[in-house]
Amino acid sequence: MLLSALPYAAWSQDTVEKRIEFSPGSSGTTIEGRIQGHSSVDYLLGASEGQRMTVDFTTDNPSAYFNLMRGNDPAALHVGSIAGNRFDGALPASGDYRVRVYLMRNAARRNEVAYYTLRVSIAGQSAAAAPPSGDFADGLSGGPDWWEVTGLAANDTLNVRTGAGIGNSVIGAFGNGDRVRNLGCAMNGSTRWCRVEMPGDQPVRGWVAGRYLVEAAAPPVNGASGSIPCAVSQSQPMGRCAFRVSRGSGGTASLWVALPAGGERYLDFREGNLVGSDPGKATHQERLGDLNLIFIDGIERYEIPDAVIYGG
Repeated sequence: MLLSALPYAAWSQDTVEKRIEFSPGSSGTTIEGRIQGHSSVDYLLGASEGQRMTVDFTTDNPSAYFNLMRGNDPAALHVGSIAGNRFDGALPASGDYRVRVYLMRNAARRNEVAYYTLRVSIAGQSAAAAPPSGDFADGLSGGPDWWEVTGLAANDTLNVRTGAGIGNSVIGAFGNGDRVRNLGCAMNGSTRWCRVEMPGDQPVRGWVAGRYLVEAAAPPVNGASGSIPCAVSQSQPMGRCAFRVSRGSGGTASLWVALPAGGERYLDFREGNLVGSDPGKATHQERLGDLNLIFIDGIERYEIPDAVIYGG
């Protein structure tokens, strides 16, 4: 859900890749740059697990942001449009990290320009996480493949962090009943932390407090098919389009709608909210009772009942 801003940055096809190098004896650097329209810049730098990275981003364009990713992993550790223009946290693994600077879709379509300053630093020695042990090893070492989030107070959520400890940045949240894949646990002092993943087209991956996890089976596959009201041009009256849907829990759903001229329109929902569609498509959602009115590029129109998204 917190990754809804990521796809546009990943879709840009005019991306320049640059390697960051620190001066001898220095633990950081400052970069000044410029992007325009659909262009973006990926800054790569290597770091070790347990080191602390700080990224500060300033710009003259409020629609410019940065995302932080581990190598080519599409699951962002930091999404600037949601979490802000600063990242400060311990790194979960050794390897390359990617700082992507980009313009949001609305500004890119207007071919806007953004001048920016990027300050990146790495501090601390590498510190390998304590190996998993006991009954909370990862799935390959005898522990469960899946956890279920439990024990939270009513209306509370479980923070997902970039590293094993409360000093690390929050990048997402889970609720009671969410099923997450077990990627291994470690002790930080007397507290057990587990690295987990919420699978999906935009996976959320990070560390959570282990006391809120219990062993669980894999989440059930929940799918359906049918037809919904649709129109793909402004002058076209509403007709019917076939769809197929794959559901998770709590209003998470991936929906594919068959287009009259061929192909499919993809719609991605989190907590019942539309968070993404096909690359380059502008989306808008309105609610009318238990009906979701979906608009794509201001032209295509779809009427999707809550029952399609949540089941029932």
